[in-house]
Amino acid sequence: MLLFGNVCDKNGNPVNDAIIEVKNEQFSTVYNTMSDENGCYSIDLPAGKYPFITAVKDYGVNFLEFWCQNINIGQDTQLDVRFDTLEIYGLHVFRVKGAFPSLMVYFRPMSLGKYKSGETDICPEIKSLRVYINEKEVPVLKRNSVLEHCGDRDLSAYLIQTALPDGVDAWERLDIEIKDADDAFGMATIFAER
Repeated sequence: MLLFGNVCDKNGNPVNDAIIEVKNEQFSTVYNTMSDENGCYSIDLPAGKYPFITAVKDYGVNFLEFWCQNINIGQDTQLDVRFDTLEIYGLHVFRVKGAFPSLMVYFRPMSLGKYKSGETDICPEIKSLRVYINEKEVPVLKRNSVLEHCGDRDLSAYLIQTALPDGVDAWERLDIEIKDADDAFGMATIFAER
């Protein structure tokens, strides 16, 4: 089965020589490839579920990573990615049973600029937040800042509540995009665990 797609920067320009890695539960790389001069990539994978896929170029120097979680490859699958200097990691999606029909989305954003300047909390102040469920944009109903204990320091994270698209009870795919005040961009994708 082919996993294929395009790798672009925040403005949609192709990124060549980006490293695309398929990782196991221990975050070890099991398959990898690079994007070509047009930003295109493809990896021939055995059918199955893959817990993590990352894409990046010049990690920690010019960019941070795009993350995808829980992708199930049962046929040729397209996954287009964009990355910049923000990263979304620790992404989790869940429904609260018996509550308003919506999704709760937890994530930790990271800013390359804050990391490089040595700040303790590397979470950017999010100015723009877009969420897509099954490739349809949905409203963000609530956004909450959360402090997370990380050993020797606290890090900021977010817990947001999103609406479900009309007529949708079960989600298959969620994409999240963020921008900060400097127009830095980050994106991540997660598929429902089934």
